[in-house]
Amino acid sequence: MKTKALKSILLATFSLLFVLPAISQKGIEDGSKYGKGKDSINCIKNLSLYREFFKHNNYKDAISPWRGVFSECPASSEKMFVEGISMYRVFIESAGNANRKEELIDTMLLIYDRRMEYFKSRAGSIMGRRGIDLLRYRRVDGEGRLNVAALEEGYANLKASIEKEKSKSRDAVMVTFINASISLNKAGVVDDNQAINDYFDVTAIIDPLLKKSSRWPKAKANIDELMISSGLLTCEALNGYFEPQFEANKEDKDFLKEVIRFYTASGCDRSDLYVAASEQMYVIDPGPESAHQLAILFISKSDFQKAAAYLQMAVIGSDLDNDTRADWFYELAVVSSANKDYCDAIVYASEAIARKSNHGKAYITWGDAIIASRDNLGDDFEKRTAFWVAADKYAKAKSVDPSVASDANKRISDYASQYPNNEEVFFRDMKDGDSYQVKGCINEYTTVRSRK
Repeated sequence: MKTKALKSILLATFSLLFVLPAISQKGIEDGSKYGKGKDSINCIKNLSLYREFFKHNNYKDAISPWRGVFSECPASSEKMFVEGISMYRVFIESAGNANRKEELIDTMLLIYDRRMEYFKSRAGSIMGRRGIDLLRYRRVDGEGRLNVAALEEGYANLKASIEKEKSKSRDAVMVTFINASISLNKAGVVDDNQAINDYFDVTAIIDPLLKKSSRWPKAKANIDELMISSGLLTCEALNGYFEPQFEANKEDKDFLKEVIRFYTASGCDRSDLYVAASEQMYVIDPGPESAHQLAILFISKSDFQKAAAYLQMAVIGSDLDNDTRADWFYELAVVSSANKDYCDAIVYASEAIARKSNHGKAYITWGDAIIASRDNLGDDFEKRTAFWVAADKYAKAKSVDPSVASDANKRISDYASQYPNNEEVFFRDMKDGDSYQVKGCINEYTTVRSRK
């Protein structure tokens, strides 16, 4: 009989299913979880009742005793608020009309607000969940248009949550926050700098977490895709964001890393600020790899003087394998030739080959530098002897590295016409095949060859 009576009471309250009663909250102010006397008994009874129904997904019968707990003794259980949200999501998604849906959303938001009121230590996390649900159900209005007011409120909730929770923030909060920021930017509410700042703030939190859980790389990928698709990370926008900060923060290694990372990701790695940040990073944290990166950067900008300076620092770095050092010496030889420092180019090409004997390109560059340096040798005959030594380098190049054979053969053929003629060789009391020392910075013995 008692069971039937209980069912009758529950059925009788069904007409009030979605309305929160304006019941006075007796016993709440006294500091107890459950109130006193009858209030306490009612609270415990309602807690037990709603949980039994909730456990079996019977939200229709769970909601009435749940409201009793919510109204009379909200401090009795934080779980009650969580389960209330779960029920109201179901009610919202099954609402028969738009007005009823809005009323239910209002109630759901009230549940979040009350939970923060009674469980203040959890306010940051709760605020993030509130923002997600607000945007889930009110991002667009009934006609499918962007609900800017709701978007602003959700954005503020999520921002407050992240500022409080920091690395304890949920990944969903981070992703939803950036999505909201970009949407408000498109709506003209959040300017470019603020949207970019939001992105940087979030990624600064996420980056140290990437190896701690698989969910963070996924979240980061989603956030990056949102930002890239937004078109906000233009070089101009990055300049507008970072330039005002640069002077004050140029001694901050983390700040410089951030500049370099985002300019690189946005394809803005030729921008002046990127260059300045990269050079400043080298001052703070010098090393062969960073010096080489700077050299390549300045090569791309055709600033060969700076490229040479950084390559000179790179090649003397410790812990480099021979192949790497050889390649960097070769690059230094090429850059030195571009600067018309041909004698330096000869030295650097020879250094490359000393570390990598089959470096065909270094031999080619060595030969080219020898020819380019010939103006230092004296008269016309002596200048022409540089082509003999160059031909030796080209021949060596194709013998050690078949991949450069075509270039080497072409040079040998083209430059043979620059050898001294028979009369000039004879006049110097020499003949083909004799040994001859070419002086200057070339300073090598070669074989006499006359032009036919």
